Amino acid sequence: MKTYDIYFSDGVSSDNKGFSIKSEDKAIHMAEDMLMKGNSYIDVYAGGTISVVDSDHVVVWSKPIPKPEKK
Repeated sequence: MKTYDIYFSDGVSSDNKGFSIKSEDKAIHMAEDMLMKGNSYIDVYAGGTISVVDSDHVVVWSKPIPKPEKK
């Protein structure tokens, strides 16, 4: 059975949440929610990408993490 985790990358470094989510849809929903609400990984990896990766290391969903607007 495949599981899914959420990864953050900026081209230099990367981190993952360490999740073993059993549903691709749930993992994507969680990643989209993180993008909208923000968290420490979103701040650190601004300008990079957030991805959902399955247990076979295949990226099943990915979106850019926007940089904060300059004031």
